[in-house]
Amino acid sequence: MISERKALRNQNVSFLAVTYYSLFSVILSIFADFYSEPYPVLDKINLSASVVVLVASLVAAGFRLEARASAFRECYLKLQSLYDEELPESDKKKKYREIMMDFPNHSPRDYTDLLVNHIMLEGKTLSSGTKTLVYTTAMAISFFARATLYWMLLALLFLGPVIFLLWPFA
Repeated sequence: MISERKALRNQNVSFLAVTYYSLFSVILSIFADFYSEPYPVLDKINLSASVVVLVASLVAAGFRLEARASAFRECYLKLQSLYDEELPESDKKKKYREIMMDFPNHSPRDYTDLLVNHIMLEGKTLSSGTKTLVYTTAMAISFFARATLYWMLLALLFLGPVIFLLWPFA
């Protein structure tokens, strides 16, 4: 579920970023006379921005994040259904392996995110069989470092054009 949520979030962010940068290129074109004085190579900047938007939209589509999220969702729903079925253990194991053959693996980061998010942030207890699962300090550091970096990069991604457009007014 966490992987599905992350894939959908990244899909939405990529869609918003492409739309945002397309709007940025249009604004630069409309106000080219004003911005050409503080930015003498504005025409090259605008052309570059347009190419970057085109390439970024193709790359974002190529990641197929929405399809990946859908696959994760389908997988956990099938596993939930299997969990609820009254079957002998051997049949459940066989059916489990069949289900897992149809879906992508999670990354080690997904496991880290699951443990830190559920145990540390939500205060839940997780177990595997009779063993209680715990996160390590390294997992917590990884989780928070990746989250911090992600949000900082998003802030830069979305604040960059605003700073660029407002710079001549400063």
